[in-house]
Amino acid sequence: MSRVLLESLNAWWPEILLSVGALSTIIVGVWAQRPGPAAVAAWITLAASAAALLSAPVPPASATFFGLIVCDPFSVAFRWLALGVTAIVVLLIMGSPEVPQRLRGEYLGIVLLVAVGLMLMAEAAHLLIAYLSMELVSLSGYVLVGLLDDKRSAEAALKYLLFGALASGIMLFGMSLLFGLTGQLAFGDIHRAVATLDASKTAALLVAISLMLAGLAFKISMVPFHMWTPDAYEGAPIPVTALLSVGPKAAGLALLVRFMTALGPAWPSVGPLILWLTVITMTFGNLVALVQTNVKRLLAYSTIGQVGYLLIGFTVNSRPGLEALIVYLVAYLFMNLGAFACVIAVVHDTGSESLEAFRGLARRAPIVACCCALFLLSLAGMPPLLGFFGKFLLFGSAIKAHLPVLAFAGIINSAIALYYYVNIIRLMYLVPAGEVRALIPAFPLRLALVICAVGTLLLGLFPNTLLSLAGAVTSVNLL
Repeated sequence: MSRVLLESLNAWWPEILLSVGALSTIIVGVWAQRPGPAAVAAWITLAASAAALLSAPVPPASATFFGLIVCDPFSVAFRWLALGVTAIVVLLIMGSPEVPQRLRGEYLGIVLLVAVGLMLMAEAAHLLIAYLSMELVSLSGYVLVGLLDDKRSAEAALKYLLFGALASGIMLFGMSLLFGLTGQLAFGDIHRAVATLDASKTAALLVAISLMLAGLAFKISMVPFHMWTPDAYEGAPIPVTALLSVGPKAAGLALLVRFMTALGPAWPSVGPLILWLTVITMTFGNLVALVQTNVKRLLAYSTIGQVGYLLIGFTVNSRPGLEALIVYLVAYLFMNLGAFACVIAVVHDTGSESLEAFRGLARRAPIVACCCALFLLSLAGMPPLLGFFGKFLLFGSAIKAHLPVLAFAGIINSAIALYYYVNIIRLMYLVPAGEVRALIPAFPLRLALVICAVGTLLLGLFPNTLLSLAGAVTSVNLL
């Protein structure tokens, strides 16, 4: 037993370092009462975790901790995604005046704990770990949303908590029902049990799957479990909103892929439901975003629409779809976090979250406006940016899978989304500002903008390396 644990710990060094570093960052932040030492602790933690992940071998598939956690190329890819999201969010926290300096140690430490949960969600090979990792991310998210001492933040955290508790209970009931039907908790064992399940239990199996999907749908803001998203995004500090818009969505989709791989024999019964929920999710998000005047709520509904596009890669249930999903997740990381970095700069400068705050931004901060336009056009799927390449792969995988309705819905919704993205660009470049004064973001924000802009542009122009990596990640058995 000790040998198995030792080998498992060797494969889990990135998460161990993140966990220790998260607690250390919180302690340092509370002790120092200023953000500098906590930021240093956070960066040392991220660097050490990245080094451990880089030096660790990547086997085709390796079960650790007695089969609870799996280490394979798929999980490694999402571990890197989690680290990337966390690093950029740390920059956003350090560059955002909205996060009080006395609380930055706590914010940074909890964000590192979220990263641990995101990694675990992608590595889960067991229902127990799947549930615990989702709860780690959820509970940390509730704290991050409500940590500010103001009414709006507290109200958003309460709504997030209530919806999250309900979704968690529904998912846990579905898991218990699945265990009762199959007698198994490990994903591989569940797959074999479902394949031989008696036909008389099919209805109960579909109920169990539906209940579990409800919990995951909450995590990724899939309609009709999206209700918490606009209020939580509006009430949370913008860096936290940025984290919630990308990190849990990526990890939730990774866990969703593992869930449905384990439940593969039931896919013909579940697939049509997910297909239409995918169409409804992207359509609802984009249509409601059209009428928003608050930029945080607009990006919240934009996130729901983007989740609909991402779900295409999952719904087609094929390797090209999974490759497209991973490519678009990388694109979404850069373009969405970059857009939120621009929002932080504008909101800090104007004190307003209204779309009108973007008026004349091209004169006040031409580089910020250029980066913002780049991110918005990439979110809309305009070439030659990475968002276009990701959508091209997603829609192509739908056509290859003989599901043209998904491709058609994606194209129509991209056209709808172009309207509200270009409206912000119109305000920046064509509508004069009432007062013209220079906007100079803090250095961490400028660094985040550069990283996101370079990733969005260069990976869009030269996507072959990213596509090759996505192909390698999806070439292994996920059970």
